[in-house]
Amino acid sequence: MSTLPPSEHAVPAGDSDHFTRPLAGIRIVEAASYLAGPFAAQMLSDLGADVIKVEPPGGDPYRNFGMSRHGVGVVWGNANRGKQGVVLDLKTPDGLTAFRELLRSADIYIDNLRPHIADKLGVGKEAVDALNGSLIRLSITGYGPDGDAAREPVFDALVQGRTGLIAYEAAGGVPKATNSFMVDKLAASFVCQLAMAGLLARGRSGKAVHIQTSMLDIVSYFNFPDMFQHRTYLDDDSSWRAPPQPVVATRDGHIVLSPVSGRQLGKTLEAIGHPEWKDELRAIADKGEMTRTFFQRIAAPLKERTSQEWLATFREFEVPCGPVNDPDEHLEDPQVLHNRLYSTLDTPFGPIRSVRYPGVFDGHLLTARFAAPGLGEHDGELSWGAGR
Repeated sequence: MSTLPPSEHAVPAGDSDHFTRPLAGIRIVEAASYLAGPFAAQMLSDLGADVIKVEPPGGDPYRNFGMSRHGVGVVWGNANRGKQGVVLDLKTPDGLTAFRELLRSADIYIDNLRPHIADKLGVGKEAVDALNGSLIRLSITGYGPDGDAAREPVFDALVQGRTGLIAYEAAGGVPKATNSFMVDKLAASFVCQLAMAGLLARGRSGKAVHIQTSMLDIVSYFNFPDMFQHRTYLDDDSSWRAPPQPVVATRDGHIVLSPVSGRQLGKTLEAIGHPEWKDELRAIADKGEMTRTFFQRIAAPLKERTSQEWLATFREFEVPCGPVNDPDEHLEDPQVLHNRLYSTLDTPFGPIRSVRYPGVFDGHLLTARFAAPGLGEHDGELSWGAGR
């Protein structure tokens, strides 16, 4: 486990005696499974909100996903820390009554139920609106609340395929989904953003706010600025060309090389000892073709030295570059250590590593407050009451 050295630019990890997290006092009920909704609620917890995670009997199915320790999925734990956890069966009168009482005193309710299922359980829009006239409800679906695909099950890779990401990343090769659950994590970030916008909207109107979003909508919005530059103008039917790959091979591995300006391209050629190639590249009118030729020409010289040697040289020449770290190397990266991104949490099964919220508020680091709850850990311990 990496150590966490002190930094002259940050206070010790965690809350100081004089710091209140920005969302302190905000109450959130999260009845979401898998990754997007729960991760969004965890972000809000990191920002100070009190979050109660409601799970069905047997727990969130994601508890059993991927690597596990003592019967609990590690990914589930990484997306559900900082919460209290209760088990409620919404198919029973007692469970539904208890759930409604939680909603009466909540500021925000996050769910990823498909609308017809929410209505069937008795927690559809009209039923929830009647419980709490100032509730911000965040409803997350895969493809939207209605339409041809609304009732289809949805997972990360399916949205990657539908939004063009898999084809975009293929770059003329075999289509392949990313190994990271990018869609779910991206959706969580937008849901967190929407929750805070909902708080602002309610503050102005004093009324309940129902916010609907879908992973299809979120990823389409996220993709558009660069992926759809050749479809921005309606009369543009040009073919998309993949940009040059910035990962380049060295004698003992790979580095990332990202010169974007003419000056940086020239400095790169100087650094590798071939400034004479500048005139040849300037003569290529098509910018994309020029960049591809640039990377083709520098490939052979880069293989003559090690990654660390090239990184030192490129930094001397002010060429944008960086290492290709594996996860262990990332944890020991000097800048990562300086930023104090990681700390440890105690759990019944031993200490775990956790990553802090990425914002620093007046020098205060928002580290994880406590580990993810055990299944039903806080049953019978809730003290929110029936009103605000």
